[in-house]
Amino acid sequence: MTDYLANNGKPWSPEDLAALERNYPDTNNATLARMFRRSASSIKNQAINHGWRKSTEYMEREKPGCFKPNLTPWNKGTNFSPPGSERTRFKKGHKPATWLPIDSERVTKDGYLERKLTDTGYPPKDWVSVSHIEWEKHNGRPVPKGHAVIFRDGDKRNFAPANLELISRADLMRRNSYLNLPEPLPQIVQLRGALNRKINRRSKQE
Repeated sequence: MTDYLANNGKPWSPEDLAALERNYPDTNNATLARMFRRSASSIKNQAINHGWRKSTEYMEREKPGCFKPNLTPWNKGTNFSPPGSERTRFKKGHKPATWLPIDSERVTKDGYLERKLTDTGYPPKDWVSVSHIEWEKHNGRPVPKGHAVIFRDGDKRNFAPANLELISRADLMRRNSYLNLPEPLPQIVQLRGALNRKINRRSKQE
């Protein structure tokens, strides 16, 4: 049984979204769907929600990823392998030197700690932020779609439950935009946003 749509309907992790954002401009949606094991419509919806667009080079292709009609592929009838590829090709069951076992941890270039939970060979799926793991463990549910887990005190090694804050990506973007303002404006903007959200929740309950 194929697991082509194994992730369809599941929340997108920040790592998968970041990988999708990098690959979306120059990769067709069918290929992306296979990469992330989701439907093509799921890929398209994420692009619409985040405002991602195909690159100019991609759009200029008459048929992205395909040969033009009546054009014979340069390698038709050949079984081409780059010189020396036999020496570098991995044998079945062989793992590269960079391979790490499940439960290994690593630090991203942004300083976030990740843990390997699966061994599919696709890093964006295998590695999950420890902050997400800890938040889900203490809250008994997955991080909702469109949300992130941040550190209240800014310490990326403080995984205490009280230090992990669930925040929508929209709020996170707004927060990052006003953090560059001079003091005490960032705190004022943050308090105002929290007050507005509390008022809105109370209005819905009445």
